[in-house]
Amino acid sequence: MNAAQFSQIMLAPWRQRDRSAPWGRRLIAALAVIAMVASLIWLPPAAAWRVPVGIVIVVVHGLWIAVGASLLEQNHPHAAHGVPGHLRALRRAALLGWALCSGLTTLLAWLIVPDTVHWGVLLLGNSLVVTFLLWTARLWWLWLLLAFQSPLAGVFAGKLTPLWNALAALWQANPHGMLLLALLVQAWLVTTALGDGGTKHQALYARQAQRRNVMRMMSEGRQPTAASWGRPIEWLFSPLMHLFSAWQRRLLARADNTRQRSVMARAEIVLHGQQHWLKQLMALGTIATLTLLSFSAVCFIYDISLATIFQHGAIGMSIGLASAGLSPGFALPASLWQSRREQALLRLLPGMPQGTTLNRAVAARQLRDFGFSWAFTSLALLALAKGTDNSLPLYLPLAALPVAALALTRRPATLRAPTALAGVLPSLALLALAGLLYLLHQLGTPPWAVATPVCAVAVALLAWRWRRLVAAPTALPAGRLG
Repeated sequence: MNAAQFSQIMLAPWRQRDRSAPWGRRLIAALAVIAMVASLIWLPPAAAWRVPVGIVIVVVHGLWIAVGASLLEQNHPHAAHGVPGHLRALRRAALLGWALCSGLTTLLAWLIVPDTVHWGVLLLGNSLVVTFLLWTARLWWLWLLLAFQSPLAGVFAGKLTPLWNALAALWQANPHGMLLLALLVQAWLVTTALGDGGTKHQALYARQAQRRNVMRMMSEGRQPTAASWGRPIEWLFSPLMHLFSAWQRRLLARADNTRQRSVMARAEIVLHGQQHWLKQLMALGTIATLTLLSFSAVCFIYDISLATIFQHGAIGMSIGLASAGLSPGFALPASLWQSRREQALLRLLPGMPQGTTLNRAVAARQLRDFGFSWAFTSLALLALAKGTDNSLPLYLPLAALPVAALALTRRPATLRAPTALAGVLPSLALLALAGLLYLLHQLGTPPWAVATPVCAVAVALLAWRWRRLVAAPTALPAGRLG
C-alpha cells in the first residue's frame, strides 16, 4: 500500500464531512483553544502547559474515533469479498493508523506524566485505549459496558487485586516481552475488527448501517422509532407500544371538541410524535428498571450494597439522569418541525384553537411536558445527592431552568430545519452552566446565592419570551416562515 492509497483511506471522513453544518466542528475547536489559553493564563506554571497537551491527546483520540468509524463503513461486505486487495489495504491502513495514534499519544503522555512511569506502561495504556476506541465503532455496546462498569470500578478493585499482582509480577520479570506480546494481541484485534465479507460480517454491517441511519435521524432532529434500532429493541418496547395504542383509543373514545384540553391532547400525538410525553415516560421507566435490575444483580452476586455503587458513580449517574430526563424536553421544538406537513390538516380539526390562542396552547403543552419531566428528574437527583453527599446533582436541574426558558419558547412559525449542533446545544449549555454553578459552590458561594440569580434570570427570560411568543405569527404549520 502506497502513501496515496493510505491517504485516500484515512482522509475519507474529512472529505465526506457535512459541509453544510460546520459549526459543530468549529465550536469544538473553539472550546479546545479557549481551554488551552485559559490554562496557560490562570494555572500555575508547573501545570499550565500540561493541560494543552492533555487536550491534544483527547483531540487525537477523537480523530481516531472518526477514522475508525470510516474504516468500518468502507469495509463493505461486497467490497471485502469481491474487490481484490480491498480488505488487505483497509487492514494495513488500520494497523498503520493504530501505530501512529498509539505512538503520538504515548509521546504526548510522556511529556506530562512523572518520570517514574515507565515508557512501556504508557505505550501499553495508550495502545489499549486506541484499540478499544476502534472496537467501539464496531460494537457500540462497549460504551454501555464501560459506563456500567465505571461505578463498580472501586468495588471490584479489591476483588481484582490478585490478578493485578500476578500481571505486575509478569511485567517486572520481563517487561519488554510482555509489552511485545500485548502489542501483538492488539494488532491482531485491530485487523479482526474489519470483516472479510462473510455471513457474520454482512449481518454486522447491516446493523451498523441501521445504527448510522438512527444517528443521522437524531442529528436531523428526528426521534427514531423502536423499530429503527432493530428487532431486539423493537421486541423490548412492543408491550409499551400496545399500552400507548390503548391510551390513544381511550383518548379518542372520550374526545370532546368543545374542550380545548381534549383537542390539544389529540393534536399532541401528532405534534410531538416520538417525543410524546407518554412514550418518553415509558422509555425512561423501562431503562430505569433495567438499570436497577442490573445493579441489583451485581449486588446479589458480589455481595455489595447498592449505596456503595451509587457512591462511586454519583457524578456519572447524575449526568446520565439529567440527560435522560431533560434532553427529550429540549427536543420538543424539533418535533414540531418534523410534523409540519400534518399540521396544516390539524388546524382544520373541529375545535382547534387559532391565532394567539393556538400559540399559547402549543407553548403551554411543551412547558407542561418539560415541567413534569423536570420535577421527576429533580426528585431523582435530589435523592442521589442526599444519598451520596454530593452537591453536583443539585445544580443540574437548576441549570436547566434558563436553558428551557430559551429552548422551549422559540416561535414555531420561524423554526428552521434542525441540525446536529442545534440538537445537542441545549444539553451542552445545561452541562456547562451546571459545571459553572458547581464551581461557584466549591469556591464557597452559599447555595442560595447561586440559585437566586439563576431562578431570577429564568423567570425574566420566560416572561419576556412568552410575550414575544404569544404575539408571533400563528404557530402552525411550524417552520413556514423560517
